[in-house]
Amino acid sequence: MLRTEDVEVQGPDWLKASILALGLRLADIQPARTMFPSFTSGENHAISLISPASGGEVGRCSHLEPAPGTVWLPMEPREAWEAISTIIEDLLTAGYPGCLGCGGPHTEGDWDEDSSRRSMMEN
Repeated sequence: MLRTEDVEVQGPDWLKASILALGLRLADIQPARTMFPSFTSGENHAISLISPASGGEVGRCSHLEPAPGTVWLPMEPREAWEAISTIIEDLLTAGYPGCLGCGGPHTEGDWDEDSSRRSMMEN
């Protein structure tokens, strides 16, 4: 959500205020940014991140496993949003996107969703 400017968040209605607040926070931190996350009411038991550029779901928070290639957090929506919003705030406070390595040693490369899912199944 920090790298992809044009992302639509679909989820429970309680999430709308948080997505609007995130847009305001991003506007303060990244004044040159012109597109911000939008919200659409969706499933009560899932949060989906939709990228119009790719034409589909790029992330999902739910206990139902999405298609391969979609980043998956197997968590309840409230729990997932608390984790996501905490990480977003930590990164923004650290100076993202201008901070080098502020996301940790494994965040600079491409994401490997297949490896992530295998790791979750092993634990």
